[in-house]
Amino acid sequence: MGLQQVQEPEPTLPQKLPTPAIQSESGISIPAIQGSYCWGMCADYAGDMELLEGKVPVSVLVGENISIHLDTNVPPDEFTLVEYVNGKARPISLREGSFQLSQEKGTHYYGAFARWTSPQNSQVSLGDTSFAFVIRGVEKK
Repeated sequence: MGLQQVQEPEPTLPQKLPTPAIQSESGISIPAIQGSYCWGMCADYAGDMELLEGKVPVSVLVGENISIHLDTNVPPDEFTLVEYVNGKARPISLREGSFQLSQEKGTHYYGAFARWTSPQNSQVSLGDTSFAFVIRGVEKK
C-alpha cells in the first residue's frame, strides 16, 4: 500500500471583505477606518496616518486590553499591528487577538494589516486588508 497525499481544501473565505471589530475590555467599541485591500477586487488608499486625519479618538482607560477580531472564521496567515510614535511605526505584539493599550495618556494611532494565503503556496494571496484606528488613553477619574 502506497501513501496517498490528501490535498487540503482551500479555506473558505467570505465573499465580503472582513470588517474588524475593535473593542476595549470595558466594552468600548473603537471604529476602524478601511485602508487598502485586495478582496475580489483591489482598492488603494492613503497611509494609516492620512486615513486618521481629523478622526476623533475614542477615550479608553490607559493599560486596558484592546481586542481585534475580523468577521471571518478563517484566521489570517499574517497579521501585523503597529503604533505610530513620533511618525515611526512601532510593531505591537498581540496575544490571542488582543494587546494592551499603553500606560501613557494621550492619543495613540494604530495601523493593521491582515493577509490570507493559499495552503499550497504561501506566496499566493487569497486576500488582504488593512485598517487604522485611533485611541485616546485616559486615566480613571
